[in-house]
Amino acid sequence: MTSTTSTPPPARAGEDHDDGTAGGTGQGSARGAGLWSTPWVAPLAAALGWFVGLLPWLVRRANEGTFGTPWNPRNDLRDALLPYAPQLLPLLVLVAATAGVLAGSAPWTTTDRRSRRLLLAALSTLGALVAAGWSVAQTLAPDPDLGGSGSTVDRVRLAFVALTAVAALVGLALGLLVSLGGSALRAVAAAPVAVLAADWLGQLVLGTGRVATPTWLPTVLAVLAGAGTGLALAAAGSAPPLARVVAWALAPALLVATPAALTAARYVLESLPRTPTRTEAVAELVHDGLQVLGGSFRTTLTAWGPPPATPLLAVVVAIVIAIVVATVRRATGRSTGRAPGDGPDDPAYGPGRRDGGHPGEG
Repeated sequence: MTSTTSTPPPARAGEDHDDGTAGGTGQGSARGAGLWSTPWVAPLAAALGWFVGLLPWLVRRANEGTFGTPWNPRNDLRDALLPYAPQLLPLLVLVAATAGVLAGSAPWTTTDRRSRRLLLAALSTLGALVAAGWSVAQTLAPDPDLGGSGSTVDRVRLAFVALTAVAALVGLALGLLVSLGGSALRAVAAAPVAVLAADWLGQLVLGTGRVATPTWLPTVLAVLAGAGTGLALAAAGSAPPLARVVAWALAPALLVATPAALTAARYVLESLPRTPTRTEAVAELVHDGLQVLGGSFRTTLTAWGPPPATPLLAVVVAIVIAIVVATVRRATGRSTGRAPGDGPDDPAYGPGRRDGGHPGEG
């Protein structure tokens, strides 16, 4: 006889609701698929993630050797952890942002992410700050000549540090959203993270110096970015309907907006060393950057091809993969006698039945 109560059954210990709250009670609740139960591994994982994020620069510096013309021991970047050189500002932003993302992903290593979200966020931030601070101090220790003269020397040095901090904090926030947010929020944050990761991978490949830029590389990177976003969208199937709609609207939009923003940022950063420090000149550079941003948007949205622009290709791949994965899950659910989404990952899947039924049936 089926129960007439409308109260949803409690989730089993160890399952998470989409809003991030833990299901079940007791000491074993809210456990995820991490490797360690102690949260104190998070700062160590965050620090390790930070240094992994610097790999494109570390590989490039090993293959390109010294920098500076003429050679100056103060400007020798072979041992520097960060690319502090005016001509390397775009690479600095990319590796700092990606390192921040990897540091923010540290909570994935723990088994109780959901029940200790604030603690894990704080510990991951601490590990990222220590690693980033060490990298900045190590890079500035030889007192490199970063540009400027007289009273502007310290200002230029501070600009490098501030640029590193802003990029790292943005990446850290995205990483924490992916690792600690609900499934819909994770899908939205996954779009810019996927674009950053694809760009990071491309710089890692090019940093080896063994291959010229292959013509197929942007297409492959776009497919990878779309695939990552599509999987995140498919995982948002257990989210509330409104959250799913928002995720499906924002994630593809961010797949287009993020490359445009990176293009504009790259233009500004490449032009910045040649720009006077006067307020008018900086304001004009920012205005030009906004024009580049708008132009990149217009070019992308009108370039349907064939072949389509790489951001549009990423959107198509993301949508196709999300639909295919959702369809396969739905078919699998029907074959096992479960409703779509009714399984160990569904918060409404209670402890009373394991055969697709709900507590109270029988």
